Amino acid sequence: MRKNIAFVTILATSLASYAASAQPEGAPPAAPPPEGAPPAAAPPEGAPPAAEAPAPAPAPAPAAAPAGYPDEYALRPLTLSAGMFQGTLPVVLNLSKNAALKPVWIPIELAFGATNELTVFVSHNVVGQSNAMLYPGVGGGLCLGGKDRNCEKVYNNLNVGGMYSLLKSNGVELAGLLALDIRRFSDPMELGVDVGVPFKYVAAPVSVKLVPQVDIGVNKRSQGNKEILSVPLQVAFQAMPQLAIFLDAGIIGKISHFSDNYTVPLGIGADFLIQHGLDVGLEFGLPMVAATSKIPSDAKGFNDRTLMLYAAWRSM
Repeated sequence: MRKNIAFVTILATSLASYAASAQPEGAPPAAPPPEGAPPAAAPPEGAPPAAEAPAPAPAPAPAAAPAGYPDEYALRPLTLSAGMFQGTLPVVLNLSKNAALKPVWIPIELAFGATNELTVFVSHNVVGQSNAMLYPGVGGGLCLGGKDRNCEKVYNNLNVGGMYSLLKSNGVELAGLLALDIRRFSDPMELGVDVGVPFKYVAAPVSVKLVPQVDIGVNKRSQGNKEILSVPLQVAFQAMPQLAIFLDAGIIGKISHFSDNYTVPLGIGADFLIQHGLDVGLEFGLPMVAATSKIPSDAKGFNDRTLMLYAAWRSM
């Protein structure tokens, strides 16, 4: 009996010493299981190890700004970036001799970048030409003032079309232009189709834009609705990141007997960037600073004048 007790004592002491030596140094002793709790079940033989908790998902990256469309007026490409919307609200004041504010025009422009190459638009002027010059001596869009202020109708013309960028390389951009030109809604309605090849060259801080185009008369041709050639030209200088100064010029006239009816417009203006996506500007225009001898003298030179104030907003 004494031998058995001694054996059990020696065995218990040995087990306690082994357990103490197996426990990591400094680690707290393992808590004993609650009284009466069943022992933890061992994993089945051959079972894979428990999966680790998945790592937290990374925070979404902020949306990137559209590539290739700068805030600087002079450096902007011909077409908008994909998904970009632009609305321009010009107010054109007629300051012509003996016709001040007769009338006032609002030729609103809306454009949307369907892709980085294709921009679709709605406008009310000769595409590519400044709103301050429009059709020589004739406004477009909303006409305010009624017939007493030389408005035939409140709303009487519209352009709907698109511009597709064909080439962008080393500051040179070339595009194709196609638009339906409703020259007038009122009877007799006059329709045209604009076909052009816009061109722009940028060598910061200067840019040159040229938009040669032909407006082909579709109906009422016997009544004079025939082809019109226009070549708007704009030279812009980015004086500082927020301010650009630009000069508009060109030539426009009916192709039939062009040498007898062409006119040369001229305008000077400035564009100021208030914040990303928002511009304001103004331009003083002379729609017929030069013209042929068959154009009445009281409509030429400094007699025919306009002042345009505008705001332009872009969505991106």
